[in-house]
Amino acid sequence: MNLVHGVDVSYWEPRIDWQALRTQSFKFALIRATSGVGYVDPKFKSHWEGARKEGLLRGAYHYLIANQDPKQQADLFISTISADRGELPPIIDLEDKYNENASNSLIIDTCKAILDRVEKAFGVKPMIYSRTQYLNLHVSRNGKAPSWAMDYPLWVAQYPYVFSPDTMPNKNMPTQAVGWQDWKFWQYSESTLVDGVTNDNGSPTECDLNWFRGTEAELYAFANVKPKEPVSYTVKSGDTFKSIAEKYKITVDELLMANPQLLAEGAKLTIPVPTISKPIVSDNSTTNNAASSTRKHTVKQGDTVGLIAQKYGVTVEAIQAINPNLTNPNLIFVGQVIVIP
Repeated sequence: MNLVHGVDVSYWEPRIDWQALRTQSFKFALIRATSGVGYVDPKFKSHWEGARKEGLLRGAYHYLIANQDPKQQADLFISTISADRGELPPIIDLEDKYNENASNSLIIDTCKAILDRVEKAFGVKPMIYSRTQYLNLHVSRNGKAPSWAMDYPLWVAQYPYVFSPDTMPNKNMPTQAVGWQDWKFWQYSESTLVDGVTNDNGSPTECDLNWFRGTEAELYAFANVKPKEPVSYTVKSGDTFKSIAEKYKITVDELLMANPQLLAEGAKLTIPVPTISKPIVSDNSTTNNAASSTRKHTVKQGDTVGLIAQKYGVTVEAIQAINPNLTNPNLIFVGQVIVIP
């Protein structure tokens, strides 16, 4: 089985050296954005931007609280992420905490309402995070998964006592939730110390680790983006591996891994570029469009939000959700710039 390594982080991992994670071959980061109707993770923006700069594929997640208004939860999540949608689908997190007294029906109905609203705004099917046991017990009616369960990719948490990359599949790999898609991501540890992840005092702090089920190429295809091709560089007199690495903002170790040969003037070096190119263009409406280039509309005479939504094939609600300053869709003015989902 092919697996690709990634992390998931939040406020509990306050200081992250994203370059250090990149050089350890972590390819993606799943990052908490919001919880319920009023909590925005204070580290979301810095984690989101840090991962982007180092070329990790990003997915943002929202922690669902079943007894809070689903529309408000979805809108907080959408507006927090704003125009930079990331590359991986948005994620809805289903767990026990704060949901201990919620009925199965309330959990299911709240989850579906959030999923629908987020999908309208992002133009992509969200992903669901949970444990298999939780899905089987609490996100079910009469012992069966919701009718819509098979529509959404699944990120599951299950922690083996020992993980061995030499034995595939591991005996402790996730059990499959009944009535759901095969898991796409697996959170296999919640307590690993990773170089580059520390608390505010600079001391190592535990980090969650994950696998994507597939090859690296399949991960990028799932994200609907294409990694940039390596750059070719001709060695000049006076060059060193350190000077070349600094020029391209990569580490010496990364440069050496891509170029095990001796440094010689006139030699061609391969420079691994740690950034992500534009999304793959696809006519499939179910493909992840979260990474597509930001669209903006400048309001002209005669425009209404309804007409703008119709022009771009989105809903008024989706435009409102991603433009938090647009509190009244009937009050727009010529020259106003509106972000289009």
